[in-house]
Amino acid sequence: MRSDVYKLVTVNDGKSDTAAIVKVLSEISNGRLKSDLKLLNYCEEVPVSYGSSVTAVDDDSVEFVVHEHQALIMKHDKSTLIKSRHFHNELGVHCYAAYVNVPKKSVVLHNFAYAQIRAERREAVRVRVNGRVSATFSYGNVTIEGIMLDISGNGISFVSKVVPATECNQPGNISLTLSGTPLEVPGMFVRSAANENGGNVCLFQMKPDRRSDTVLGQFIYQRQIEIIQQLKDGLIAN
Repeated sequence: MRSDVYKLVTVNDGKSDTAAIVKVLSEISNGRLKSDLKLLNYCEEVPVSYGSSVTAVDDDSVEFVVHEHQALIMKHDKSTLIKSRHFHNELGVHCYAAYVNVPKKSVVLHNFAYAQIRAERREAVRVRVNGRVSATFSYGNVTIEGIMLDISGNGISFVSKVVPATECNQPGNISLTLSGTPLEVPGMFVRSAANENGGNVCLFQMKPDRRSDTVLGQFIYQRQIEIIQQLKDGLIAN
């Protein structure tokens, strides 16, 4: 799970924090606290979150019953985030999967630590774009061309080989084609950063009109369906 999804937080110290988290999980298990546990992962930028229950606590390892989709993605990620209002200041918890049994919908989690869930601050669901889908950002005589990485209802990122000197918050127009529909959307250059695979990752905000918003919404919804179907079919590679 990438660091832009969560940030580890120390409340007292690592050992004390782990003990406090396990105590909450233990009290939920024995019924002293109401169970409100939800696990959270991201699959190709799409949040996958289902309720879960604790079945056993053994020292610092905790066994959970989970949804099959959650088990599939945890088998891939080897980690997850836990949400509960019972944790300190309602922080999230990051942990690792020591054991995952998809058919039995059972996992054993350990190495618990408090975390801020950064991804939940996003204003819109973001999905990864499959294949080589081109997009351009232009203003005046300047054009930035690239291959899309991901997209939401109000933002887009793509990889560009060459990025002309462009100031942050530079307005312009974003041109792209989704599901066979060409779109031209007013947008703004936010920033660019070198990509580890070469080129630059450019991030833009978008202000779609009603038509563009509908096309974007349909595309994002379809990608969510495809990704969940991959989980159902067990096609997420280990």
